[in-house]
Amino acid sequence: MAIDHTISAFTKGTENILNPELITQDAAQDSLGWLTKEGKLVLAYGRNIIGNDLATNGTVQGLWFGYRINGTTIMYRKISTKIQYLKGSTWTDIITGLTAGADYSFANYSSLAGVFTYVGGIDGIWKIVNAFPENPI
Repeated sequence: MAIDHTISAFTKGTENILNPELITQDAAQDSLGWLTKEGKLVLAYGRNIIGNDLATNGTVQGLWFGYRINGTTIMYRKISTKIQYLKGSTWTDIITGLTAGADYSFANYSSLAGVFTYVGGIDGIWKIVNAFPENPI
């Protein structure tokens, strides 16, 4: 299929089991990079780098949004051996010395005492008060 070829409708659906050379022109090969919007397949929107990632290397093993009491979000991530949160446009370390490559899970909890994010993995469980994320318990 030519690169400048336009397909008006994917009438054959998605065919991701066949060899790519055998897929008909009016079928989608897979759904990567596509969104389903109003009954149509449209090209996915671009992605933005969040925060200053120039010094970041490695993969993210956990990403989460916590909430403050006023409803604003606070973004957390586990990368390499650290748990970080996004402070303005800078990723700030709040928990360090974790096992590299280990996956971590996050959960939100709210009560009359405030709103919290819990972080758990093979190295332990931490409670983060979302009003003061730099002081995890």
